[in-house]
Formats: sequence, C-alpha cells, structure tokens
Amino acid sequence: MARIKKRKFLSHSKVLSMIKRSMKAKRPFSLVRVGDGENIVLAQKGVWSIKKVLRTNWAKNSRRTNKKGVRLPNIKLRNQMIHALRRASVVGIPHRREKEIKASKKYLRPLTEKAFKKYKIKPRNVCHTFINRHLPESSDFWEMLKGKRVILISSWANQFQRYVKRNYPRHRIRIIPVRFSNYRQMNKILRKVKPIKADIVLVSAGVNAVVLVEKLARLQKRVAMDFGKSPMLILKRDRRIRPWKPQK
Repeated sequence: MARIKKRKFLSHSKVLSMIKRSMKAKRPFSLVRVGDGENIVLAQKGVWSIKKVLRTNWAKNSRRTNKKGVRLPNIKLRNQMIHALRRASVVGIPHRREKEIKASKKYLRPLTEKAFKKYKIKPRNVCHTFINRHLPESSDFWEMLKGKRVILISSWANQFQRYVKRNYPRHRIRIIPVRFSNYRQMNKILRKVKPIKADIVLVSAGVNAVVLVEKLARLQKRVAMDFGKSPMLILKRDRRIRPWKPQK
C-alpha cells in the first residue's frame, strides 16, 4: 500500500455528496471502514501468526463474548474482508497520527498498511474511519435521509427506529429494522433484505459490516454504508457523537 497522505483523504462532505449522487442515480455504492478490529481480523496468518492474533484483547473478547460479532480465528472472514476492501467505493482508514481512536497505535494505521500491502489492497478512495460518527452530526446527513426508506442492520435497530421517529418527525424517515448479532447470520441477512425496497442501507454489524456492505452494493445494487457503533452511541447519549437535531 502506497503511503496515503492526509490531504488525499476525502472530506466528509465529499463522501456525503457521493452517497447522495448514488442514491439519486440508483447506482451501487459501498462505504466500508477499517479500525482496530478489522485490522486484527486481516492480520490473521498473513501478517501475524494466529497465536499472536489470539493474544490480543480484541481476539480474547471475541472468544469470551458475542460482543465482537465473530469468534477468531476465522480465515474465511479475513478472505471475504480482503475481497470487499478491494472492491469498495470508499474505504475509511485511521489517520497516521490518530487522535480519535483510543485503541493502541500498533492496531491502527501501521497494521492497516501492513495488511493492505500484504494483500495488495489499493482503495479507490479513502476517508477517515470515523466518518460514521461525524456524518450524523451534520444536518445534511439527515436531510439526505428525508422521506427515504432506510434499512438499518443492527442489534440496536428497533430502538434506533423509535429514536428517529421521535427526534426527526418532520423528516419522515422510514427506518426498516433488521436485527443482526453475529457472523453466522450474514447469508441469512442478505436473503432477508433482498426483497425489501430501500434507498440506502446502514449497517452496524461490527467487523462483519465490511463484507455485508460490499455484498449489498455489488450483489443487490444498493447504496450501503458501514454505520458502525453510531446507533448505540446515539441511543446512549455518548459524548463521542453529537447528532444534529432540528429545532423544535
């Protein structure tokens, strides 16, 4: 992977414009993101030994609980993720001097670069990986969703549907909730959403989102975006995200 300078990163407004154009033209679009979890999945066997991967707290938690949405080792997910990253419209990655992501630096941009070089991943476009948290802070994001049908794939889908209905009543955003919890559900979820008409799909499925988003765009010709933990953070009123709200 060639060194990507910060000035090469697309701005949030530029990415939003790309999403809007794709929605209007009904053209497939995929925004996927890479953070510490995705880097650790990618590192399996090709960059680090399985033993080294399994020593990370992220991998240990994936084996103890269901919070990570996958249990490592999982080479199949790694391979699916590699293919998805090669095909995605935009890939969110950490900055070299990362200030927002709290994970250890060794799991961030240095590991991204090692993995991308190993697997010959050369993104067409890049932006910052936390674009999912910053877009909802803009009125333009909610205006984009005005009057639209939005599939939300998330374990928080039902609660977020009620939140949007309560806080953005005039926007008439129709959230179609689809619950997701782990890797084994991916094919089932893809089959479930296939007949549902929607303008955009927001995916909050942990590291699985990289694969789901790209498949939704490529196989179902959808506009799809990795929405990360945004629904959970918004519902919990976490200070790491401050969603724009219309004046009453």
